[in-house]
Amino acid sequence: MTPEKLQNDSQTLHRFIQLHCDKKHHDVPKKKGVLEVAFQEKSLCELPYHLCEECETLFIYAYGRLKNCPHEHKPSCRKCPNPCYEKSMWNKMAKVMMFSGMQLGLTKIRKLFFK
Repeated sequence: MTPEKLQNDSQTLHRFIQLHCDKKHHDVPKKKGVLEVAFQEKSLCELPYHLCEECETLFIYAYGRLKNCPHEHKPSCRKCPNPCYEKSMWNKMAKVMMFSGMQLGLTKIRKLFFK
């Protein structure tokens, strides 16, 4: 995986999980933190987050899996021949991705039609 791919995928992961937490866990106490995205010991960026404990755990878990992906050309996790996610975490991530994907799609449509 390239540093650019890791940074891009980490930012996407951050955006999806933050959106999910903001919408689904709005009444749960949140904790602030910063995830440092690094490739081969070189810092690429920092991702500040404000997540509930459940979403923070998922975010850190998913970043760890992403960072340690053994594939040179990373496939989507859904199509990976050797999935590294534990089944329970995969199910949680699938729910986050479906929800946030729909929200982001609807947001784009709203911006086009309701400026």
